Amino acid sequence: MSGKKLNGKIAVVTGGGSGIGLETACLFRRHGAQVVIAGRHEDSLAEAKKRIGGETLAIRTDVSRPADLASLMKSTADAFGRIDILFANAGISECPDILETDESFFDALMGTNVKGVFFAFVHALPVLAPGASVIFTSSVAQQRGRPGDPLYSASKAAVRSLARTLAADRRVLDRAIRVNAISPGAIRTPLTAAAAGDPEISAWVEAQVPMGRWGRPEEVARCALFLASGESSYLTGGEIAVDGGLGQI
Repeated sequence: MSGKKLNGKIAVVTGGGSGIGLETACLFRRHGAQVVIAGRHEDSLAEAKKRIGGETLAIRTDVSRPADLASLMKSTADAFGRIDILFANAGISECPDILETDESFFDALMGTNVKGVFFAFVHALPVLAPGASVIFTSSVAQQRGRPGDPLYSASKAAVRSLARTLAADRRVLDRAIRVNAISPGAIRTPLTAAAAGDPEISAWVEAQVPMGRWGRPEEVARCALFLASGESSYLTGGEIAVDGGLGQI
């Protein structure tokens, strides 16, 4: 295609086996990037690799394990010499009631949603190219005081904060590396399939969203493409909400 925005770039996408991560990896590839996808499930990674095409690398990774993330970044650097785009997107969203939340679940959610983002950045930083773009997936939930998922909301607030504080690090600014966050709203993905497939819940969600509908993964992917490309060259420490107005109006 003409007008490719990521020609020759090396992109790492965590949570790249499905949903927002997969749609973004496909879009990055169509715009000329060499893509490395990471996820926990080999079957979904294999299917995703076929869909993305090209010489896509698929590396089984549990983002809650810093050693896995170190191996992911090393494998990418060994194969391509650098990373131009890091999309730290992997996360989990389903939470039990607060009175049923035990320490094990707390650690699992925070390990994926917060520790996974932080150590993805830490282990990518030495091999990030000058001018690289780092993108974190936060959530509109971190902006709202809605009851029901306080732990998830807190984890995504931490991710939003990391985008600010890591963007301000001198080692980042001196190399013209940009760090930004995307905050999706209600997006139809495998993670939200149960809610989206329930007519009553789905209708309630649509009633909450000013635009009156669920979002699509490709709508978030287009935002990630903007942040990954030179079109967002003067944006760092920022956040773009892809939420149909849910956290804005």
